[in-house]
Amino acid sequence: MKLFSLICIPIFFLFAYLQLNDPDPYLWFPLYAIVGVLATVRFFRRLPKWIGTVLIPLYLVLSVFYMTEAPYFGMEVEEVRESLGLLIASVSLWALILKR
Repeated sequence: MKLFSLICIPIFFLFAYLQLNDPDPYLWFPLYAIVGVLATVRFFRRLPKWIGTVLIPLYLVLSVFYMTEAPYFGMEVEEVRESLGLLIASVSLWALILKR
């Protein structure tokens, strides 16, 4: 699990950094930075399960919301990319928090 954490740390902090150029960084920067911070904490110790029970459904609901806002499914559509990013974040959170 330390290897997965070590991989997630730079990836999600890079995702967060790239969102600073987005029109709405106040939403996307924290969503990705939270996963980066949790991956950093997970590298040193286990995370409480309540974090997963709060954040994973939130990320999944947001992912479904943005997918339903997309006019069609294509990687050129911003809502689709946002939805897939949230899906990646929720799966990573699941692996970081619920996998012992």
